[in-house]
Amino acid sequence: MKHMILIILPFATISSNAQFDKLTNSLNTYSFDLYGELKSDNENLFISPFSTYFALLTAYEGSERQTKQGIEKVLYIDNYKNLSNFTEFSENLTTWRDSSNHLNISNAIWLQKGFSIKADYRAKIIQKYSSDLKTVDFKQKIIATNEINDWVRDKTNGLIKNIVNPNDINNHTRLVISNAIYFNGKWDNEFNKKLTKRDVFHSIDKSKSEIDFMNKTAYLSYYENDDFQFVSKPYKGNDKSFCIVLPKNRYGLADVEKIIGSSTLTNILSNTKYLEVKLSIPKFKLETNYSLSESLSNLGLKNAFTPEADFSRMTTEAQLMIDKINHKAYIEIDEEKTEATAAETVFMAPTSAVSGLKSKPKTFKADHPFSFLIIDNKTAGVIFIGRYVRPE
Repeated sequence: MKHMILIILPFATISSNAQFDKLTNSLNTYSFDLYGELKSDNENLFISPFSTYFALLTAYEGSERQTKQGIEKVLYIDNYKNLSNFTEFSENLTTWRDSSNHLNISNAIWLQKGFSIKADYRAKIIQKYSSDLKTVDFKQKIIATNEINDWVRDKTNGLIKNIVNPNDINNHTRLVISNAIYFNGKWDNEFNKKLTKRDVFHSIDKSKSEIDFMNKTAYLSYYENDDFQFVSKPYKGNDKSFCIVLPKNRYGLADVEKIIGSSTLTNILSNTKYLEVKLSIPKFKLETNYSLSESLSNLGLKNAFTPEADFSRMTTEAQLMIDKINHKAYIEIDEEKTEATAAETVFMAPTSAVSGLKSKPKTFKADHPFSFLIIDNKTAGVIFIGRYVRPE
């Protein structure tokens, strides 16, 4: 049997909603699993788990048998049962009460001219994932590459460039699934630029650097235990929040990372108190680029990367397998806003809050390695996750 190539490009005060609980748990458990696989002790990290989750779901709709079971294992979904509310779940993520902020999720499927996909699969990706269908000629590598890169650049406000290069495409490439996610959130209560000051950040390798710290005293959702402090700073409209997990031990991030997961996050968000916090956090910008193939294989997606992969619900014209998965992400945090975006490439190759009493403000000074998240306050879903361990 002749085999073809499929490429996927996914481009990263809490209320509880019972209808989304299973999807939130699925997304967040996967998010912390992926974080754990990718983190390197001495390196910063930034990814959009939701972008990769979205892309893998698109592939899942076309999978069968062991390949389908592998994706279910990695994403913690149960044979479509957890996906019944996915369209509404993703729509909730992108809806804002404040028009100055936005989270955009865009999808496109790029088909080789003359290559067909099954009608059922086509209908699902259009209805459930709002994907556009585009026809290209992958034999014209440079033209096809430019079309995809232009689309990604446009959907990520110019921040993600050259997610694909001509070497990623060959004469067997037949289909590309792309997902782009772009977030721009203005703080509900901005930092005063006049209060931004140089201060020392203690990097994970125990070196010291002088960087800009933003400072503000405000009432925020706050939690602490013996191991760490947690603070959540909302964006305008209170739809999304930027959260930091700060170890109490200056160099204790690795120990805290061992105990933080989906259930821990749920517990934290259920027990935060609305307290006055003296907040000091770095101004920073991160650009990251990862290959996810090994990490996802380790998590249980191994079959999809082998000649035994089964994507027969997608097409019967060729047997497909995943060759490699790349992910790019970008985040910039300043006094006015957070701007973040992510892009991922999956290459498939031939098979050969409660108010507290008035008290002294809590001091939250993020001058040493910490983890951070951008979460949706309606679903408690993780949109972006990262760690900041040293200035770049």
